[in-house]
Amino acid sequence: MIREARKEDLDQIETIVSHAKVMMAESGMTQWGDTYPLRNHYESDLKRHELFVYEQEQQVIGVACISNEGHEEYKEINWSDDSPYLCIKRLAVDLNKRHKGIGLAFYRFAENLAIQQGIPYIRTDTNGENEAALNLFKKGNYTLVDRQHHGNFKEPFFYYEKKV
Repeated sequence: MIREARKEDLDQIETIVSHAKVMMAESGMTQWGDTYPLRNHYESDLKRHELFVYEQEQQVIGVACISNEGHEEYKEINWSDDSPYLCIKRLAVDLNKRHKGIGLAFYRFAENLAIQQGIPYIRTDTNGENEAALNLFKKGNYTLVDRQHHGNFKEPFFYYEKKV
């Protein structure tokens, strides 16, 4: 079940994200590291009521920020139009629960949230080295709209959207 996160979820969220960072680093992925994402990012999401968790048997096994604001570079992306959107950021799933549809469930949840709020688009992004996220976007029928290089990342970032 996906629900809005509570303050008492933050320790479990931090553990999930920490394990995801280690797995990513061991796989050679550089998108997440020592400076992003941090607990304070999730605390800010929580205060803005933008933090959601996937809970199973009273354990948090997934987390995502669903916001009406994208990252700073979203202003430079060649989106379909300037309509309002929801953006999914900082998605992480417990390593022992991966490949069970939890990531896709967050996208479906965001799509339903957007429909309820009359928001026409979901937008998201990932670094090109993150094959799992790229496959997730494909499964969810998201459309690639742009790719851009940022900072010292070897691979470009891929920007996707879906009209709901």
